[in-house]
Amino acid sequence: MAKRVTITDVARETGVSIKTVSNVLNNTGSMRPETRQRVQDAIERLGYRVNVSARAMKTGGTKLIGLAITDFCQPFMPYLADSIVAAARSRGYAVITDTYNSAGGLAQAIPETKKLAADGWIFFMGSLITDRTILHQPYPLVIVGDYDTQGLADWVTMPNVEAVRTAVGALLDSGCRRIALIGGTAENACPDADRESRPETTSTMRTRGYVLAHEERGLQVDWRLVRNADWVQSGGRDAVAGLLDDPDAPRPDAVMCLNDALAIGVIHELQRRGVRVPQDMQVIGFDNVPDAEYCMPGLTTIDPHVDDYARHAVDMLIARIEGSADPFRTYVTSYDLVRRASTC
Repeated sequence: MAKRVTITDVARETGVSIKTVSNVLNNTGSMRPETRQRVQDAIERLGYRVNVSARAMKTGGTKLIGLAITDFCQPFMPYLADSIVAAARSRGYAVITDTYNSAGGLAQAIPETKKLAADGWIFFMGSLITDRTILHQPYPLVIVGDYDTQGLADWVTMPNVEAVRTAVGALLDSGCRRIALIGGTAENACPDADRESRPETTSTMRTRGYVLAHEERGLQVDWRLVRNADWVQSGGRDAVAGLLDDPDAPRPDAVMCLNDALAIGVIHELQRRGVRVPQDMQVIGFDNVPDAEYCMPGLTTIDPHVDDYARHAVDMLIARIEGSADPFRTYVTSYDLVRRASTC
C-alpha cells in the first residue's frame, strides 16, 4: 500500500513551514501569491488529501459544510450548489451534498445529515415546512429558499414578488397586453383577506407580482392566460402548447415564466410552431441560470444574484459554527432584470 502523503511531505517538497501549508489548505494567512501557488501545485502533484478524522479530533471541526438540496431536475439547483461550493471554498470550507426528491421532501434527508461529518448544514427548502422540528437539529443550520422560517432559523431568500412585478411591468410598459404566466395558478393570487389562511409558496409570491404589475396600471388579469406547470423544461413546453391550442384563450403577446427552465421549454415549443421570439411573442424567465445566456435567442430573465444568496448563506452558517448566539437573521437578495434577445 502506498504511503499516505502528509502535510509534512508537502512542506518539505516546497521548502515552506507546516504552518504555511496549513494556511494554504485553510485559505487563511497572508503570503506571496507565488508561494501559495507553489504549495497548491505541490498538493496536487503529491496527491495530498486532508485527513478529515484527524482534523476533527485536533480542532473539534471538519471544515466541511453540508448542503441538502432537491435533485437536479432543473438547472437552478446545480447553479445554486456551485455557488455555495465557491462561497464555502473562499472561507476555507469544503461542501458535501445530499439530495432529496420532491416527493419525499427534506425530511428524507435529515437522517443522513446526522451521519455525515459536517460542522453545519444549509437546507434548501423545496416545499412548505409542515414539520417545524426540521428546524431544530443538533448542528448549526441555515435555511435557503422561499418558505418563511418564522424566526426559528437563519434564512436566505429572494424578492419574489418585487422581481416578477418589475419584469411584468416592463412587458406592459413596452405595449404588451396579453401576458401569459407559466408556472402559476389563479389560486396562488388570492386576495389579501384570504392570504393569511394560505401558505406562501414561491409560485404564490411570483404570481402575486404578476397581478400587482397589472393592477398598478389599472389592468385586469385574464386568468385564461395563467397556466400551472411542473417547473422543468418539459413543463414549460407543455403549458404553452396547451395555451396555444386552447380555443377559449386569447393568443398571448408575451410570456412570463416563473423560472428559466420553464422559459427554455416555452421558447423551444414556440420555435417548433414557427412563432418568432421576440417578434411575435416575448419571453422572460427567472433565475439567470447559465443556460439562459446561451439558449437561442438569449433569455431575458430576472437575476436574483445567486452568488450573493450563496455567500450570505455560507457566512451565516460559519458564524453559527464559530459560536454566534445572535438572534436568527433573514437576508433577502436584490435583483436585476437582465435583458437579452427574447424581449424587444
